[in-house]
Amino acid sequence: MDFIRFLFSWKFVKQVLLAVVFTAAIVWGTLIFLSSYTGHNKYIPVPDIRGKLIGEVMQSTFYADFRFIVLDSVFDPELPPGTILYQDPWVDTRVKQNRQIYVTISSSTPDKVSMPDLKFLTLRQAESMLESYGLKVGNLFYTPAFDADAIQQQLYNDQPIEPGERIYKGSVIDLVVGTGGGSYQILIENTQVDTVPDEGYGVGDYIGD
Repeated sequence: MDFIRFLFSWKFVKQVLLAVVFTAAIVWGTLIFLSSYTGHNKYIPVPDIRGKLIGEVMQSTFYADFRFIVLDSVFDPELPPGTILYQDPWVDTRVKQNRQIYVTISSSTPDKVSMPDLKFLTLRQAESMLESYGLKVGNLFYTPAFDADAIQQQLYNDQPIEPGERIYKGSVIDLVVGTGGGSYQILIENTQVDTVPDEGYGVGDYIGD
């Protein structure tokens, strides 16, 4: 009976209220501290750094709120090495301070690829394959061959190049194309061709059996 009376007494109620207030104050103070420590609700927009040099960006105090990590590099002959091409997160994305910004920059040298095997492919197929490898079609030479419009030889710097050989992207590959049987007068437009390698044929020559 005394215990029940004590539960409803002002003394007990006051102690409970004090405990609730004290606990709420601790919780509130902890939340305020965590919010301040973690920078909760404090966001800054990501600047546009495309076209700038990565070295200058990393040394500039203007970008001190971010950390930059080079994720990849791509060769671009028209840009100075180290030029920022892409960034992630994107421009104006709101992030917290010290956020990592991943960038792709231009490299000083092109990537290397393995030379594909173009022999006996049609000219169109060969051109498509070279493009997919990041290589360029150079001069077209024509020579008598049983399979018309098929690649007979692939040349790099005027020399035959074997499939699998590593060369830089953007390299120019000359192609020797078969004309098929019979006699033909070879007319090539918009292509500089002086002679057919190892065969002695030139533009306008008649090629017979």
